[in-house]
Amino acid sequence: MTIEAPRERIKARGGHHPARFLQNLKWFAQAFAVGAFWQVAARLPTDRASSLGRWMLRAMTPRLSRTQRIRRNLRRALPGKSGPEIDELAREVWGSVGQLLAEYAHLEALCIDGAEDRVEVVLDWDIEAYRRAGKPVVFVTAHLANWELTAAMAVAMGVPLTVVYNPMRNPFIDRMLQRKRRAVGCNFVTKKAASRRLLRDLQNGTSVGLLVDQRVREGEPVAFFGRDALTSISPARLALKFDCDLVPVQVERTGGARFRVTFHHPVKPDGDAADSQTRALQMTRKINERFEAWIRKRPEQWICWKRRWPDTAGA
Repeated sequence: MTIEAPRERIKARGGHHPARFLQNLKWFAQAFAVGAFWQVAARLPTDRASSLGRWMLRAMTPRLSRTQRIRRNLRRALPGKSGPEIDELAREVWGSVGQLLAEYAHLEALCIDGAEDRVEVVLDWDIEAYRRAGKPVVFVTAHLANWELTAAMAVAMGVPLTVVYNPMRNPFIDRMLQRKRRAVGCNFVTKKAASRRLLRDLQNGTSVGLLVDQRVREGEPVAFFGRDALTSISPARLALKFDCDLVPVQVERTGGARFRVTFHHPVKPDGDAADSQTRALQMTRKINERFEAWIRKRPEQWICWKRRWPDTAGA
């Protein structure tokens, strides 16, 4: 009886507890592995840690479940590449993921202590005009190289900032990442809680940052590498609503754990656009065109492991 009673209770509740326990156990094991890797990476010089991460994930490429998704996205973005070239680019993308993962162990050094030595900042955007105007800014970027540095460099220039992020499915790793991100120096808000928070922050003069190169279900179909892809037009809408600059920010890995962060000239709607929806779509299309140019320049640095286009589209 003492054995059967717990089984009945589990059955009465739908039998989900063992599955939940196993999922939590899997998440915990993944988090333990990441934490152990960070412990090792933290004991190495920044460049050596980055190289170790690159080597590890390149070597693991054939075993990683998202490799096919990366290949598919690369084929659609770069149709002129041969099969072997796409395969090599996929390995390089995983290498970039490994570098990014290792660099979280050194994020404080990259963002604060060693930023001047490791991060070159290029300003095509007139930051002095921004300071004179006293208005917030909407920054947009893509999942390229180490995108955490885009926010860190804005903060370093004295821009108060709130960044929207999509939590990891693994809650243990998500909490670990958020602790590392404290070095960036900005506020973080989840995508789910972003709507009201961004409106309030922009109203109060705080700038916002968004990663907008991935598919969003509530997005609008906007051309990306010649194919319609569901794309968020929220950044453009916010910039129009608050009459502030929409600034694309590009991050490039220039070698090892060294980077260039470029704040580009603000994106504007075409002069003949009448309604706000049309203007927002025009601005979003221009953002996608910027992203296309950046990705073509350094495709191996585009972390493209999520579905970007409908699967029904041709490869």
